[in-house]
Amino acid sequence: MRLALMTWRQVEDYLAKKRTLIVPVGSTEQHGPNGLIGTDHLIADALARAVGERLDLLVHPPLTLGMSQHHLAFPGSASLTAATLGRVLTELAESTSRHGFRRFFWINGHGGNTPPASCAASDLLARRPEIEWHWRSWWLHPRVVALEEELFGDRNGSHASAAEISITMFLEPGAVAPVDRLEIDRPAHDWPMSPEAFRAAFPDGRMMSDPSLASAEAGERLFDLCVELYAEELAALEGGVA
Repeated sequence: MRLALMTWRQVEDYLAKKRTLIVPVGSTEQHGPNGLIGTDHLIADALARAVGERLDLLVHPPLTLGMSQHHLAFPGSASLTAATLGRVLTELAESTSRHGFRRFFWINGHGGNTPPASCAASDLLARRPEIEWHWRSWWLHPRVVALEEELFGDRNGSHASAAEISITMFLEPGAVAPVDRLEIDRPAHDWPMSPEAFRAAFPDGRMMSDPSLASAEAGERLFDLCVELYAEELAALEGGVA
């Protein structure tokens, strides 16, 4: 069920039975020489909708901007500050909790979102202990990590990864152009980084990745596994079976 395609009366009927809201969170940022700028929110939204459909749970529209300031030296990237992102997330939860939502299951597509989300959630939960906050970055599940290693070995990388490029190839056929095998540099760098320092260290936007290994077939395997894993986890929270 997609919140954007419902009326307020339908949401009220849903809340008479369930209190869970799935929220996809991503970013709008460069993803290397061939990755889509919308990669992070496209994946998060597709996963959220698939999990919601499987469990008959409500899915919020995707949050398409994240904390991506280190990518701002690349055209097309846009960012919220860490403080603004934290406020957006917690104000979304607080405003919808007025209607009765209590369990927020966030499907996150961008690693830079996690630190501000964690800090803001700590403040929220200190004053609103009845709210449940479940933050899941799709690529961090151990079984997803294992499949990435099987598919890409040590060339997956940590940004513009072969895994995320593969999933967008699966989700958006024909939108991602293939690339030839790329060299992997591992420059010394301190974190956090300014946009200028990031581009100097990673001039084509990749971080230790070889997106030439990406394929729609690999993306389908990764996507299906994530749907299975996060549907199982959320079903358990709901007291049922996926």
